[in-house]
Amino acid sequence: MLVVSIDGLAPRHITRATMPALTTLALEGASCFNARTVTPPWTLPVHASIFRGVDPAAHGLTDNTPAPLRTDAPSFLKAARQAGRSTAMFVSWLPLDTVIEPDAASQRFVIDGGHDLDDDRRTVDTAIAAITDGRHDLTFVYLCRPDLDGHAHGWDSASYIAATTQSDTALARLLDAAGPEASVLVSTDHGGLGTNHTDQVPEVLETLVVVRAPGRVPAASGWPAASPLDVAPTVADLCGFAPDPRWEGSTLLGRELPLADVLMDLLAATAHESYGEQVTMLDHALQTAAGAAADGAGDEMVLACLLHDLGHILGNAGEWGLPSHAEVGARALGPLLSPAVVEPIRHHVTAKRYRVTVEPAYRERLSKASQMSLAEQGGPLGPDDTEAFAAGAFAAEAIRLRAYDDVGKVDGLKVDGGAKAPLEAYRGLIAAALAPQRPIDPAWARDACRCAECRDSRNDQHLIDATVLEGWTVVRTDRTDDELTVTLHHRSGERHVCLIPATELADVQAEPWPPAFAKQLRADATSWTGDYAPFVGQLARRGIALFGDCGVEPATVLEVGKTIGFVRETNYGALFDVIAEPDPVNLAYTPLGLSAHTDNPYREPCPTVQLLHCLTAAADGGASRFVDGFAAATHLRQSDPAAFGTLTTTDVTFRYRSADTDLQARRPLIELDRDGTVQAISVNNRSMEPLPANRAETATFYGAYRAFIDLLDRDDFAIEITLRPGELVGFDNRRILHGRRAFRSTEHRHLQGCYIDIDAIRSAARLASIGRVRPTWS
Repeated sequence: MLVVSIDGLAPRHITRATMPALTTLALEGASCFNARTVTPPWTLPVHASIFRGVDPAAHGLTDNTPAPLRTDAPSFLKAARQAGRSTAMFVSWLPLDTVIEPDAASQRFVIDGGHDLDDDRRTVDTAIAAITDGRHDLTFVYLCRPDLDGHAHGWDSASYIAATTQSDTALARLLDAAGPEASVLVSTDHGGLGTNHTDQVPEVLETLVVVRAPGRVPAASGWPAASPLDVAPTVADLCGFAPDPRWEGSTLLGRELPLADVLMDLLAATAHESYGEQVTMLDHALQTAAGAAADGAGDEMVLACLLHDLGHILGNAGEWGLPSHAEVGARALGPLLSPAVVEPIRHHVTAKRYRVTVEPAYRERLSKASQMSLAEQGGPLGPDDTEAFAAGAFAAEAIRLRAYDDVGKVDGLKVDGGAKAPLEAYRGLIAAALAPQRPIDPAWARDACRCAECRDSRNDQHLIDATVLEGWTVVRTDRTDDELTVTLHHRSGERHVCLIPATELADVQAEPWPPAFAKQLRADATSWTGDYAPFVGQLARRGIALFGDCGVEPATVLEVGKTIGFVRETNYGALFDVIAEPDPVNLAYTPLGLSAHTDNPYREPCPTVQLLHCLTAAADGGASRFVDGFAAATHLRQSDPAAFGTLTTTDVTFRYRSADTDLQARRPLIELDRDGTVQAISVNNRSMEPLPANRAETATFYGAYRAFIDLLDRDDFAIEITLRPGELVGFDNRRILHGRRAFRSTEHRHLQGCYIDIDAIRSAARLASIGRVRPTWS
């Protein structure tokens, strides 16, 4: 389990745009963004309460000065360790170390750089290393950046907002390391106002608790209230040990409410309020949403219209409603819903004031209640505010919502919900909006756009560069089965509609061999004079494919290679003959048997696809053996993870020398991509140089090497075929190891070969698989 405390994180500034990792985590589980902290709202007293589960009145800390605690209640780290769990803590503020028992953590990382701006990175880097090792059952991480910027620049400053996003990036790194199945709790100690957090006002006292626990906590749920005192019991519940009886809070688990139900209930409650209008607030919401839907405004605008007045019942409304209801509603919805829903709500009152300012006649078209509330809301905007509103990313959307708002007040008009009650008809839309999907990044959308302005239709290449990717805000998204449309607003005022295919072009993935693959390989052999799609498809996916009826004309392999790819010339030439020679430059040119190996691993880059064409077969012996190196490596990863790890992290030197050539390359025997997927195998005992004798890991490497070779020698991962004259085999040299049986020196066995690049093969396979091109060559 992972517990993260983000110092000074004010919930009012948490949105799906500013903190996508935290808000997505919240929708994957349960959250409370209106939790209330303990008092005094200082970092050390609150964290003492978070760890020890008791109020400051019990533990005795009243400021950030370390002092002996008056409670013997254990921290949740100590309680976990007493219950047999391995624990770790990573903090960057020395006073925090004083409220956690010396023996509470199996691993303890404490730095005190005076709240250096780089502390969070150092803390997270160290924590990730421990999380990745999987040594601990419970890990606590403290992040300090928002608190630093709040004190330095103010809790409502642009610098503070940027700090929350930086903390979210740090949190995302921790979540990636922990994995999607890990239980996670995120909390904070206090908010802030101005440059401090000493006053006991809502902006300071409002905090948050977020919990994701797959199988334990339902997604898209929430708690109406929470406290720092609930953290320790909740951690105990998630970790499976009993809460300490001295803890004053209680576990939050089991008290979750579905967020869709909460919003539906709040809307239903507006059926009894009108705030001076001729219709109830519920009828007004339904009419406003129906107007947007009829206008094709999109799901986000429809939802904004439905929820735009929710703030009235979240605050202390008067005769004409709550003047600040737009901001109150937006703050409540901000961590949960897209900015395309929330921001028009936040600005729809300002949009009214704006229109009154720039369209004097607009005031007279307002309802009486709206005219009365206008005065309470501040009246027309001043010149600076008018300009600022018009330049805002969501000004157009707020004005559009305002227009639907103005006409959604028809007395006696009932909205048709079809087979459902009018409000119930919107439950699915609300539930879909609360789905735990990471919000769309505007830079990604601009980069992914395939409109004619952004991509060349002939080759799909970018027509824009990286300089145009920044400064955008997502203001609308629309989805169909075929396309995602994202409307962006640039800080310059420009707008761009991104057209993004709903599905990416399918890539070609490596596939395992089916049973009895040797027979199937020959049965699936196709004519090289016909459709090449089956050949390139099988070569790309299974690493090996066979052509029949290629004839026995010398150099045919070059013709095939040039037709399906690009021939790569080496020191052996463009074409090489595999035939026993009296004075061979390579052991391949002998009748000796060859163990399964990678060709030319001493080259950089290593050849990818090898084509071998049989002109003459030996009457006895000379069978070709092909081994699926990916399958063998996968088996090694499962059966001997330590050996697998050694072979993926130890570089070895491969070398080939002749009178006029000295080729060298360094690479591990098993190469992985960034996702940990095996992407290349390099095994060739004839050209692998020994490791330096004085390296500590030498013995470990050779043990792992032997374990892998033993797997490659097994029949489980191998097929054996004797190529017939006229057959041509192609194989991925970075996946498929090849060898042969010995044959008598008196036998005449003659193969011709060449190398081509895998990218042409994969390109043809991709085009064939998506049906864009059916590659037929003559």
